[in-house]
Amino acid sequence: MVMRRTTASKGISGHTVRTTDSWSEPAGRRKPLTAPRSADDSYRSLIDGALHGIYRSSVTGKFLTVNPAMVRMLGYGSAQELLGVDMAHDVYADAGVRAQLIKQYCGAERFAGVEVQWKRKDGTPIAVHLSGRAVRNTLGEVECFEMVAEDVTARSRLEAQLRQAQKMEAVGQLTAGIAHDLNNILTVASVNTDFVLSLLPPELRQLRGDLEELQTAVRRGTAMIKKLLAFSRRDVLQLGALDLGQLISETTSMLRRIVPETVAVELASQESVVVQADPTAVEQILLNLATNARDAMPNGGVLRIAIQCTVLDEGYHGTHPWVLPGRYACMTVSDTGTGMDAATRERVFEPFFTTKPRGAGSGLGMAMIYGLVKQHGGLVHVYSEPGQGTTVKIYFPLATHSEAAGVHPEAARVLPRGTETILVAEDEASIRRATRRMLEQYGYTVLLAADGEEALELFRAHEGEIDLVITDLVMPKLGGRQVYDTLRREEKSVPVVFTSGYSERDVQGSVHVDPDVPFVHKPWTVAEFVVRIRQVLDGCRRPSPSPLGP
Repeated sequence: MVMRRTTASKGISGHTVRTTDSWSEPAGRRKPLTAPRSADDSYRSLIDGALHGIYRSSVTGKFLTVNPAMVRMLGYGSAQELLGVDMAHDVYADAGVRAQLIKQYCGAERFAGVEVQWKRKDGTPIAVHLSGRAVRNTLGEVECFEMVAEDVTARSRLEAQLRQAQKMEAVGQLTAGIAHDLNNILTVASVNTDFVLSLLPPELRQLRGDLEELQTAVRRGTAMIKKLLAFSRRDVLQLGALDLGQLISETTSMLRRIVPETVAVELASQESVVVQADPTAVEQILLNLATNARDAMPNGGVLRIAIQCTVLDEGYHGTHPWVLPGRYACMTVSDTGTGMDAATRERVFEPFFTTKPRGAGSGLGMAMIYGLVKQHGGLVHVYSEPGQGTTVKIYFPLATHSEAAGVHPEAARVLPRGTETILVAEDEASIRRATRRMLEQYGYTVLLAADGEEALELFRAHEGEIDLVITDLVMPKLGGRQVYDTLRREEKSVPVVFTSGYSERDVQGSVHVDPDVPFVHKPWTVAEFVVRIRQVLDGCRRPSPSPLGP
């Protein structure tokens, strides 16, 4: 270490000049350049550099000491400013919580991980974990509290999202099990109602009206199940070309049964607009919006439904990047009801949020609508003001010209018939009977099996005669997947159609079926089932050999 000595002498000018002599000590005897910090300085450095808030507070609720991290956490400009606040009213979201915590933990020597809700200077809520101890005097009285505060807002948000995901997974698993049994029941009701309606003469209006009410009840029960399956993401949409105007027109009669007579249902437009959509999902959306409108108009009003084509351009994409530019059909559903304030509008798509009395609403309606529209690649806007009613605009992508060309009005469509032999494997006796009756009505020969083993025995006994196998996926002894695998191992090329009361996503996840095998979800209607069967049979038909040779 270099040592310096300063001496004074007279310079040439007579002024005193100070000079310094230097020398070095042996390396082993060198001393630090700076003196060691005191214990207080070291302690202060540790506290000031901590990432979590550290503070000392009085029993009455005043900060006595705070570190820089504490100042930053609460959003104040300086430690001096923070020392002047009242903890109970300016820091705690609920002023009474601090007193409760003191009462609860004052007798404990130390405590850790107590989560509280604080607020920053600007009012922003934060979640905080508190750990610390009460400092006591010689008499055992609490003089102050020494605490460490950790901001866990982000962690709490992630935990809340995880709990929500787990909740929805539980809802999905529960619903999937219930849906299987309910969908079997609804299938029987739907098929038999359709069958009886087809036999009734038009003049029996009252009886036909009763059966149509039953049809409506079946469809609403189906919608309720699909609502939960869709919300828990356990249902798969079947997108295809759909005449939106025709569907709205057909659904209007059902909507008029939902709303009271004091609410008028008006169709502002019935033009033919073909979109790429799932018809069942669109029906669910309309049913939910009509139900909400009904509840918003307890004294009557008007429910209007309109559709029009529009273009969402690149400029719109710039402000809504999740929406692809292109041509859309806008379905507008509006009511003249009570409307919503800004706070309600902000939460309108929030799961389980409802303004209805306890037990009167699930809070899933608008959340389900949002989820379904997003799965369609569309978007939804809600416009509402208190006392001015509510307007919901839903945008569906338009179908291409080639897709739209294949859509024909339902009224003009005659359900196809056939003469083929079909093997039906179904463990529910009521569904077996209804399916055979329905297929025989349309010209088919039907063989019935109660499980997979019986289905294979029948197939082998009638090999060469059976043109199609329809099998439920979940059956005793052998399920539909095992039947399909056995037929393929034996090199049987007969087409197979799977059906199940479970959602297609649950089926794909648990049974691992070939996604190319046609799947018909229960409950199915006579029309969709007959059409699907005809499509499969026609698609597998081999062309006849040419009389002129190959």
